[in-house]
Amino acid sequence: MGLRRWLITSISCALLFGLETIAPTQAAEFKPNGPVTIVAPFAAGGTVDQVARELGRGLETVWGVPVLIENKPGAGNILAASAIAQSKPNGQRLLLASTSISVNPSVYKSLPYDTDKDLSAVSYLAASPNVLVVRPKMNIKTLRELLDRAKTSNPPLQYASVGKGSAHHFCMELLQIEANVKLTHIPYKGVSPALAAVLGDEIGIYCSDILGAMEPIKRGQLIPLAVTSNTRVSVLPDVPTMAEAGLPNYNNSGYLGIMAPGETPRNIREAINHDIQVVIKESAFQKRFADLGYDMVGGTADEFASFIKRDIARYREIVKTANIDEE
Repeated sequence: MGLRRWLITSISCALLFGLETIAPTQAAEFKPNGPVTIVAPFAAGGTVDQVARELGRGLETVWGVPVLIENKPGAGNILAASAIAQSKPNGQRLLLASTSISVNPSVYKSLPYDTDKDLSAVSYLAASPNVLVVRPKMNIKTLRELLDRAKTSNPPLQYASVGKGSAHHFCMELLQIEANVKLTHIPYKGVSPALAAVLGDEIGIYCSDILGAMEPIKRGQLIPLAVTSNTRVSVLPDVPTMAEAGLPNYNNSGYLGIMAPGETPRNIREAINHDIQVVIKESAFQKRFADLGYDMVGGTADEFASFIKRDIARYREIVKTANIDEE
């Protein structure tokens, strides 16, 4: 066989083999066998619940079946994650995962699930920055003023969080590391009591989700000092980032994403991922997410899996540096 003929034959075979290899991926389609359930790790009516319901409505139009939202709040995503870890790996039950999925392996000595084996990444949805706020009676207007006060305060200033290991908690732990200050953590059991404590002048400092702080900020009940993302937030355009406010290395946005049971086949996860990307790229959907204080991200299942792995390592380092005890 001549060289020219051999090359043509080889290339043709390679192309045919390549087409056969990628065709199943291109044709992958998720066909639910009845209603799909998204398990949300927070109570009904909250910001995360709203995200789940918006996503569910979008996926209903793609799949043609109801998408139900099952709220399993409490224990930092553990109840919700455990429910999914024990579900059939067929794509019918999904987890709306939040930052606690990355935090939990570092703050709990044992979990009822193995994050690596019992859960599998489907899609990154959105970054969820927080906003650092103080009560007006503190007479603090900037992050620099807060840090100066913290360095001279005895006893240390107190801050509220929605619980140990929460994104709100780590927002403040990272602040202490980057600014070299010491604050006292006062954990509450959820968003409502934590916010009520700050609005009621029990506690002066709080790292809040964007939506939860919006109305109190508008009413002058809270003073925003900085957002935790590396870019400004569209619904709080006048509030600087932590870097702009004086902490150049600070960047601590949380996240929301979709996960499935650990043994869910790759083709099912990729098909669901494809449908999610279709929904979240719609302009109306992106605007709704922005109004809730989220920055849409998206991406492949593999990209989300890699992100979670890096994020778990990052939080382990924060826990070690901040000397946070495991539970």
